[in-house]
Amino acid sequence: MSFELSGLMTDRTELPTAGPDLTGTVAVSFAGSVALGVAGGALLFTLIIVALAVKLRRRRRVSPAGINFSAEPPNPASAPLSPPPDTTDDLFRLLFESHPTPAWAFDEDSLRFVAVNDAVLRRFGYARERLLQLSVRDVCPDEDADRLLGAPCGPLQWRHRISSGALVPIEVTSRRLTSGGLLLRLVVASDTNDRRKAEGELKERDDLLQNVLTNVPCAVFWKDRASIYIGCNDQAARDHGLTVPGEVIGQTDEELIGVAEEAEQARQSDRLVIESAQPLLDVEETRTLPDGTRATFLTNRVPLRDSTGRVIGVVGVAQNVTSRKRLEDELRHAHKMEAIGRLAGGVAHDFNNLLTIVTGSIHLIRGLPAGDPMIGSYVDEIQAAIDRATALTRQLLAFSRKQPSRPEVLDLNEVVSELGGLLARLIGNRIAVRTELAPEPVRVRADRGHLEQVLMNLAVNARDAMPDGGTLRIATGLAEQFAKLTVADTGCGMPEHVKAKIFEPFFTTKEMGKGTGLGLATVHGIVEQAGGGIEVLTALGAGTTFHIRLPSVIAPTPPPVTTPGAVPLPARAARMVLLVEDEERVRKTVRSALEGWGYAVTEADRAETALALLATRRDIDLLVTDLVMPGMDGRELATRARGERPEIAVVFMSGFVPDLRRTDGFADGVFLPKPFTPFDLIRCTERALRQRTGGSKTRERLAAPTAGGSEL
Repeated sequence: MSFELSGLMTDRTELPTAGPDLTGTVAVSFAGSVALGVAGGALLFTLIIVALAVKLRRRRRVSPAGINFSAEPPNPASAPLSPPPDTTDDLFRLLFESHPTPAWAFDEDSLRFVAVNDAVLRRFGYARERLLQLSVRDVCPDEDADRLLGAPCGPLQWRHRISSGALVPIEVTSRRLTSGGLLLRLVVASDTNDRRKAEGELKERDDLLQNVLTNVPCAVFWKDRASIYIGCNDQAARDHGLTVPGEVIGQTDEELIGVAEEAEQARQSDRLVIESAQPLLDVEETRTLPDGTRATFLTNRVPLRDSTGRVIGVVGVAQNVTSRKRLEDELRHAHKMEAIGRLAGGVAHDFNNLLTIVTGSIHLIRGLPAGDPMIGSYVDEIQAAIDRATALTRQLLAFSRKQPSRPEVLDLNEVVSELGGLLARLIGNRIAVRTELAPEPVRVRADRGHLEQVLMNLAVNARDAMPDGGTLRIATGLAEQFAKLTVADTGCGMPEHVKAKIFEPFFTTKEMGKGTGLGLATVHGIVEQAGGGIEVLTALGAGTTFHIRLPSVIAPTPPPVTTPGAVPLPARAARMVLLVEDEERVRKTVRSALEGWGYAVTEADRAETALALLATRRDIDLLVTDLVMPGMDGRELATRARGERPEIAVVFMSGFVPDLRRTDGFADGVFLPKPFTPFDLIRCTERALRQRTGGSKTRERLAAPTAGGSEL
């Protein structure tokens, strides 16, 4: 005796129909297919059918479904694996009755249950004998029974009455089969409570997310890797002039925004996020709204990933901050007006004092007879007042970063040593100055004058913090790639709220007229301009320490540049100068200085007049021009003049120092900041002439006038 099983497991299960064959056995032939949505899938359904056929065979004494018996001798290779028929029957019966998925069969004619497994009894609370006495209509509403009879495959929703009488929702899949002339229906059920609960929770989360997206006051959007919109919220749709979010799907920023530059900016941001797989945060984007107005958006973008972590697009949140930016501008304007008020009370007060000295000295000189020795004394007072006004002006320009910087490699040890004596005289004999210099050179690249100003300002600040005396400590050192400059005092210290404001322009704790509030702000600006930083340590009663860090350099200190001696006087009228200055008094003074050194001078009060003179006068060797003038400025004048006369030399004058990093209009020119002495003027003119006649082609900048010279 041998047996053969076939067709029990395929990807898409062929469901059997059963009927008696000519030999009296139950033949199970597989025809049709069904995809099951229940636990166990196709294999479960197939095995249940086979097991059910076994039960029916036992009732009708026919061969088990799917098993063909024959009288042929067994195959020796397969004989040990072939269990006897009774064992096989028990196996399939056990499979049907013990499987955890509820399954039953009923007669389609009477609708009476003919077989149920243990899972049905456990799930619905019936005894087997009781359930086998019932029909399908006894355990479900008529409409559910009708749907089941009319849909032999399913799956479909079903309400099953449990033993208590309550209806519970389940999902059933069914199939017709025949056995011994009976038309049966096999039903496999799955409990949908857990799935319904999960679906309900998922729907709640979806509803919550949709509610958030709908009501959040920001535009939320998501795009694919090609920056094509695949969704957005209501606010994003409104920002683009649309009524519903679905209208953006499939569109690009070029189509939605309509301004090529703005769309390109958004596309570049998307690409950066997608290619780097990193967020791009707090990016300000200016966009033209549908009504034509311009708005500023603060945008954050993050990568959009699939379940495997692969970046498939970008998610963005954009907040319209136009109103906030407007308020910030108004606040900055208010701060500016407050700063101007402080400046009027501080700097203007200082200038008025200086003007009082100058005016008083001039009146006193006029009342003296010629040759009176007091005239020289009053002139010295005037010069000292001018020097102080010049220093204050340069401080303001350095703070605003309009003062030209001349960085060079310096040793902080050398700078501190050279300035030590001056600092001691500046802060008075009640304060001891102690220097702690590093044993090795501490080199930085910075402007010497600016470094000296940093030390002077910090020393003055320390002096004011120690009215009863104390110690000022200045130290240098190296820390990794930075040079350290420390200035510490033993004064009164500062509370936290004062410390937070010390670098603000015009902030001062001194009485009106005692200070401008620019000292520490200037220090901060100079250090930041040099690529460094400042740390402040202070506490009330414990003094204040400023730690300044500047990038250190390895290059040795270059040899000092020797100051050129007196400029040899050119022969009178050897050079022709075109002087262009809109202020008549300044023009008159500069002309007198030039003529006093032997230059021939022709003048113009505006750039247009100067161009006309250049077109007719071929003997002009040098152009001396103010930078800031009505109409055409000095930079444009020089550019146009060189276009006609490439060989002409140029000196630029201005009290407002331009950005000398710009090369347009400044090539091969010499800049002379106001105020300046006659010697500074002549030195610049000679330098400019040398450059145009074969000297250095590098743009040179004039050093600040030395104290004590008579400024123009």
